[in-house]
Amino acid sequence: MKPTITRREIVFVLVWALLVVVITTVPYLRAAQLAPPNHHFVGFIWGGDEGNVYLSWIRQAAEGRWLLRNPYTIKQQNPHFFNILLVMLGHICAITGLAPIIVFHGARLVGGIFLLYGFYLLVADLTQNRRIRATALALVSVSSGLGWIVYLQVRASDNPLAAELSLHPMDVATGWQAQPEAITFLSTLLNPLFVISMGLLCLVFRYGLRAAREPGLRSTVACGLLLLVLGNVHTYDILIAYLTLLVWFVIAAARGRLSWPQAVGRYGLIVLLGIPAPLWGIYTAHIDPAYRAKVMENPTLSATPVDYAVGYGLVLLLAIVGAVYVIRAGRRRSGLGEKAPSSPDLLLFVVWAVLGFTLLYLPVAFQRKMIEGLHLPLCVLAAVGLTEVLSRVVQRWLSAPVFIVVVAIMTMPSNIFFVVDCLEHISVNNLDLLRYLVPPVYLTDDEMAALQWLRNNTSEADVILSSSLTGSHIPAYAPCTVVAGHWAETLQFRQALQLVGYFYSSGDNPVRQRQMLALTQARLVFYGPRERILQQGMASSASGAASAGLTDPGLSLPELEAVFAQGEVTIYRVTALRAGNGIP
Repeated sequence: MKPTITRREIVFVLVWALLVVVITTVPYLRAAQLAPPNHHFVGFIWGGDEGNVYLSWIRQAAEGRWLLRNPYTIKQQNPHFFNILLVMLGHICAITGLAPIIVFHGARLVGGIFLLYGFYLLVADLTQNRRIRATALALVSVSSGLGWIVYLQVRASDNPLAAELSLHPMDVATGWQAQPEAITFLSTLLNPLFVISMGLLCLVFRYGLRAAREPGLRSTVACGLLLLVLGNVHTYDILIAYLTLLVWFVIAAARGRLSWPQAVGRYGLIVLLGIPAPLWGIYTAHIDPAYRAKVMENPTLSATPVDYAVGYGLVLLLAIVGAVYVIRAGRRRSGLGEKAPSSPDLLLFVVWAVLGFTLLYLPVAFQRKMIEGLHLPLCVLAAVGLTEVLSRVVQRWLSAPVFIVVVAIMTMPSNIFFVVDCLEHISVNNLDLLRYLVPPVYLTDDEMAALQWLRNNTSEADVILSSSLTGSHIPAYAPCTVVAGHWAETLQFRQALQLVGYFYSSGDNPVRQRQMLALTQARLVFYGPRERILQQGMASSASGAASAGLTDPGLSLPELEAVFAQGEVTIYRVTALRAGNGIP
């Protein structure tokens, strides 16, 4: 009999999901409360550099762009990047007049509910055992790994920099190295792109499963169209989807659920419907040299298997127990309760998990990104393993609800420590993370006024020279292009940082400053608190008096004309721009 979901369950899941996303707003409210006088909270508690990139795309879409450009590089580009989610969020901004950061977090909250509900629907399609369903939902909502132990060890070490190099669990930031997309709660906490793409992935598998067991092509078409959207929203996820569905259709045909021609035909239709999304990505990389260079220049390689094992911790151990049980169960009725599912259904999560771990070491530049969504099948298998342990061992001494709650609480510490760590960095405005070039979470009234001026008085043709800390924020608010602002979006980032550093540290060398302006073709120069921090850092690492490094560039270059001045911030326009060749 086909598993069903009751109206009462639907209400429970939606209320639970709402509670989870409400909890994720608490750190943001606290961060806003911690804002110093005359400072504005920009809206990110972690990964502000990534968040600003998303805001820059949403802003562009709000201003009417469909093909989104990269405002973080001065290299030549031919923009063809299209993302239906970002464009949609931009149009919401345009229609409502809301700021991109408000729409971003609105999408994060709605996306979190969408993910948890879609996940529950997928699990409910595979098992009628409500204990497994509820346990899987609880684990996927709150669980993390054992990274908190490593985090505490790093904090207690006399040499934290050395300690954080030894192990990198992705569930908590020991050295700002966490991977939020690896843990569902962190994804819900931070990024709408992650939760919406994972929600789509759940629906892809839900309809893919139905396509392999139901007559007609309705589910097949739905699966293919969902893959088309998923491939556009977050292209990395389609590889695990295509491979898992391929294996699943082979299993369905081998077990007689479908004939081989049916399996080939339905899977082929799914591929055909979904393939335009990755083809557009390939076309974009072909036609846009900047987009292609970004992919090639910044490989994101996977951590070690030990890192991932620690990062998933107890969930992974329970998932292994659940996977073994599912594989052994075969077609026999299991001990998991009335109307328990047959193993071919739950085997989907074993296939998904095994392929997911395998793809982490695929020889491609974006290895690490393949981890998104892996937490989902692990939590389902962990729920099966937990229920199996409960039914055979623990239930003699402890009631099922109490045991499940205890286990869920045991999996939560990394998420708690992640938030605590974020708030500690926020309390000093990320100054303790300068070595990672993490942008500030609070901007002064003067800086916000300067960003507003740039928004109203610049165009995409204007290049502005600033520190990378300021450069991270500028494209989120204004259309101009920054010389340096993001470790991946800024092509040849290290060289860009050198040019910026040379410019601001050369107050007594106007010839070199003019060379930097010529090389970058900058039309504007930003001078504010972050640029002074850069000058101080450059001065402290070089010979000479520190005061020489704090020279306002407008005092040494007569070709700089002040066009905005408020408090600590001055924006200069270059009145005699020389031709340059960009970053050498």
